Amino acid sequence: MTALVKVGAVIIWAVFTLYLLFLLKLLLFSRAPGSDHSLNLIPFGTIWNYLSGDAGVPRGIAISNLVGNVAAFIPLGVFLPLLRRSTGIWSNLLIVLCASVGVEIVQGIVGVGASDIDDVILNTLGGLIGILFFAALLRLLRRWSRVTIAIAVLSLLLAPVLGLLVFGVRLRM
Repeated sequence: MTALVKVGAVIIWAVFTLYLLFLLKLLLFSRAPGSDHSLNLIPFGTIWNYLSGDAGVPRGIAISNLVGNVAAFIPLGVFLPLLRRSTGIWSNLLIVLCASVGVEIVQGIVGVGASDIDDVILNTLGGLIGILFFAALLRLLRRWSRVTIAIAVLSLLLAPVLGLLVFGVRLRM
């Protein structure tokens, strides 16, 4: 392993840790306990209500919630294959699914936010997008070391945004 790849691996682990802190803040610590607490076990129920306008929230907020649920888990899908050194789409997708289900269960137990099967669906879709991005990048660059360096560079570019979201922005939804 070259020195550049080792530095890249350290950068990736550091940014992945920052990303996990952001997810914790966004999903568990951005709302007061008991606020907006609800449970939805009907697949696509919330998604349909948002898209049809029946949710009782402004359309812009509904769309940003849907897109945000997908976008929040794309980095997990990118980081997982690299950190696990496993390109198996299904095994990585299963981890994303379990992580999303785990978050929804914790939200339900702690009473923060909405525990919603649609969040699991959207989060898993985001993870799949990230996993497929990683697979495409690996196919394009053809070497694990090149992918490591490319993702390290992308991570460095996104690290200031994550840092701002974790430490500088107060998320209250």
